[in-house]
Amino acid sequence: MQAAATNPATAVTLAALVKLVNLLGAELTVGKYREDIDLVERCVRAKLFAHIDGVSASAHAEGVALAHSLVEPVLKDLRERAQRLAPEIEAAPAHSGRLH
Repeated sequence: MQAAATNPATAVTLAALVKLVNLLGAELTVGKYREDIDLVERCVRAKLFAHIDGVSASAHAEGVALAHSLVEPVLKDLRERAQRLAPEIEAAPAHSGRLH
């Protein structure tokens, strides 16, 4: 993945977040896992990374850590919203245990 940013860690952060938007967009389009907040959180955390050629390992680590720090409050809010809606959602159908 190529990105132009003055700070390599920022480029990694942005690339990781763009990948996450792709994951969430796929989930919203398909929607069959939306009632499984545990799975959504687990997959978001697992997929929140990026590799950019020419960026140091320490900048990658810094960028991914920043991306996680920005996403964690969003995940907390999503979990709270999902828990409020839980009584309205019927039992989730069986699924494979992974998102796209």
